[in-house]
Amino acid sequence: METTFTAVGYGLQRINPVFVESARVRMVAHPRLIQINTPGFTGDFSLLLSNNHSTGGTCFGDSGDPNFLGDTNIIAGVTSFGINGNCAGTGGVFRIDRQDVLEFIKNYLDL
Repeated sequence: METTFTAVGYGLQRINPVFVESARVRMVAHPRLIQINTPGFTGDFSLLLSNNHSTGGTCFGDSGDPNFLGDTNIIAGVTSFGINGNCAGTGGVFRIDRQDVLEFIKNYLDL
């Protein structure tokens, strides 16, 4: 079973060496999980998600925006980094399901 996410944000819609497009509107994409908890690049603090033409993805300006688990309202992480300058291939998401992160966030919630 493939794990998908719903990424939302106001970042760039398109980028290449001579053309940058930013409509300044909220966009949505449905990237799929590429890597999690793998020694090396992502470790246990981030997810690597797809960024491609069929599922969409994140780009510059989306950092800090939520990535929901599938089509739920559960925030799995926040957009953190890209792998290349063209916003293609893969994008990194900082996981918020770790205990230390949840404790930090809880300090700012009105519960």
